[in-house]
Amino acid sequence: MKAFSLIPLLFTASGLVAAPVTFTSPIQQTSLIELYTSEGCSSCPPAERRLNELENHPGLWTDFVPIAFHVDYWDYIGWPDRFAVPAYTTRQKNYSKHWNCRTVYTPCFVNNGKAVRSLHPKPGNGKPGKLKATVDGSIVHIQFSPDFQPSGKMTVWIAPLSGMEMTKVRSGENRGRTLKHCFVALDLKQSTLQPAETGMAAEIKLDGTLTPKALAIWITNSHSMEPIQATGGWLAND
Repeated sequence: MKAFSLIPLLFTASGLVAAPVTFTSPIQQTSLIELYTSEGCSSCPPAERRLNELENHPGLWTDFVPIAFHVDYWDYIGWPDRFAVPAYTTRQKNYSKHWNCRTVYTPCFVNNGKAVRSLHPKPGNGKPGKLKATVDGSIVHIQFSPDFQPSGKMTVWIAPLSGMEMTKVRSGENRGRTLKHCFVALDLKQSTLQPAETGMAAEIKLDGTLTPKALAIWITNSHSMEPIQATGGWLAND
């Protein structure tokens, strides 16, 4: 399409985990892989199939954390994407500004804050330190132990993710296709990390109406979109 200017857990009735679960990154950087996509984009299914394949990759959650952001700027063609959120479009546009690019497009892979033409499921460079996230009910407790001296404020981001989802498209460019999606962002929240005994820490409350299958967590400098460290994992087995 052309450019446009860990263990099985029980769930509560609210959809959140009933027992605490913890995700911890290695010291080496875990890459954040983002896909900007749309159910209304005829060029997107091959990219989504490639992302879906990561569900069984041995490096999932340790070497890399994947996430699919569905944008809404193709909805006008005739098929409103049920996963599309305006904030995800804004996020992609902010990347575009950072890259000094005038356009946004789908499919668009982003690897550790940089646009790439193909998927690279491997660890990033450097050893920024360990990122730990404990999900306790609707609260996620985040701890980051940096292996460097932070130069300013840092932001932690959390995206609840879907498992494998299917959509039968009845109109638009993908009319007649059954699309499969995994790692779809269901929400996006952020908070500022604060100094703590173990380094830096924050707490984020999840939306209790959601039933995510996984979480993606990453941190950035507050003035930058490029991830410093990431972690995540499955919340339950199907």
